[in-house]
Amino acid sequence: MERKITVDREKCVHCGLCVADCPMYCLEFGGEQTPQYQDGAEGLCIACQHCMAVCPEGALSFGGLNPADSLPTAYGNSDALLRLIQSRRSMRHFKDEGIPSEILAKIQAMLPFTPTASNANGLHFSIVRSRGKMEAIRRATYGTGALFGEVNSPGLRRYREKIASGEDIIYRGAPVMIAVASEKERTVPPCHGVVDAAISLTLVDLYAQSLGLGAVWCGLALHAALQIPEVLALLEIPEEYALCYTMLLGVPAVRYPRTVQPEPFRVKIL
Repeated sequence: MERKITVDREKCVHCGLCVADCPMYCLEFGGEQTPQYQDGAEGLCIACQHCMAVCPEGALSFGGLNPADSLPTAYGNSDALLRLIQSRRSMRHFKDEGIPSEILAKIQAMLPFTPTASNANGLHFSIVRSRGKMEAIRRATYGTGALFGEVNSPGLRRYREKIASGEDIIYRGAPVMIAVASEKERTVPPCHGVVDAAISLTLVDLYAQSLGLGAVWCGLALHAALQIPEVLALLEIPEEYALCYTMLLGVPAVRYPRTVQPEPFRVKIL
């Protein structure tokens, strides 16, 4: 996106919020008391659009965008959000039906709003919704003994036994899988890209369940993609990206009438 700000001087009330809210301190007031980039600071701009979002009059536009096309902000109901967080469960039982296109479209439209470190647009999402593609991934996964070929863990041996009996123990019959990848240079310490991927799937998890879907973070599917080249190839992830994690989505076949009662984490108030 082009780093360029445009100001409607008739609307600007010179409140200074756009200058004060810039996380990279790129802006200043120019000679006509309207915001502009400081000398040499345009290259520091991370295109967060804070300046456009915070302007009370919609006087400032960024990158040729029209402030009138932005959505009004809404922060929802905190009690309802907390109950959703408390109620969400990992779903491993899906109905044998697809996810409606309009529901997947809502999830896809939500993705650009997930936060990332430094406002980086460095994620790639492979959304596998084709029944044929999911079947191809299953065949590639179960057609090799490489996945759990040499395991000593009793738990993993049980997975191998389930696979041998023909059970889809990894993909659980889910009709949709989301694989999120990050630009490779962002997966090395401090690993911002991996964190970005986790943030995005966390919000997919919550939003999908608010839409009536079930979701599960699937480490076994990730393991399959990282261990079996054919599986990774089927996800069609660009060469410059590294796979970070996978999530399964579908219409839940079971309902949980109550929350669990988890043990608390260790917390120290400083």
